[in-house]
Amino acid sequence: MYAEALRKRFPDLNPVVDDLFLLEPHQIADLSQRAPREELAIVLLSNPALVRFFVKRQPSMEPFLTELLESGRHSRQDLPDAADHLLWEIADLIIYQRAPAMYDAGSKRLWDRTALVEAEPLEGKTVIDGGAGTGHVTFAVAPAAEIVFAVEPVATLRAFVRDKARDLGLSNVFVVDGFLDAIPLPASSADVLLTHRAIGWNLGSEVVEIERVVRPGGVAMHLAGMPYPAAGDALLHQDLVAGGYEERPYRDGESLNRKYYRQF
Repeated sequence: MYAEALRKRFPDLNPVVDDLFLLEPHQIADLSQRAPREELAIVLLSNPALVRFFVKRQPSMEPFLTELLESGRHSRQDLPDAADHLLWEIADLIIYQRAPAMYDAGSKRLWDRTALVEAEPLEGKTVIDGGAGTGHVTFAVAPAAEIVFAVEPVATLRAFVRDKARDLGLSNVFVVDGFLDAIPLPASSADVLLTHRAIGWNLGSEVVEIERVVRPGGVAMHLAGMPYPAAGDALLHQDLVAGGYEERPYRDGESLNRKYYRQF
């Protein structure tokens, strides 16, 4: 299902197996959760150099890969079909590396700026865009904020944001390598922290880190990209509300989606 959505969204991508050599360590680690197991095993069994690359870049994956390869030895699935399915299931990881401009152009930005800047005014404030991607949030708030730190772990996306900020003449945008659960900034360094569909990969540590970097009196807000209101059994909703966040709606095109707001 996800693969078909990505095929429609990025019809010109044409991913190939060698694109997997572009993945960064944290993306390789994600494969254990993201990639279809049988298809990944078939592709790796046919590409031992790729196995060696994954282990060198992310040594913690070696036990998983060893077990995966053993389990895939008796698969009867054809390699071309397995590779096609695998690559499109993780095509978002590939496009981040190979074609960030294509990803940026294919990403819909239906929300308006008021969904982000509820903590107005932003004039004179330091803002963190956590999990910046290609900088949708960064470029929405940069004209108002004094400083924006775009925190993003993927090098090609950081380069894209840096180049776009330069082209737009934005001297207040600073791009930094980091994760939402490991933000490379001092404690109490931001007035506002914003995310768009970026929270929840390691929620416990992310919440602690956000509390560390946002100043007392500051605000954190997360556009979850999911329908409002949340279902009662939504784990992300439960955990954020338990952590002191309020669920609020924002308009995303024709629908109401939910965001989470907290003042520290």
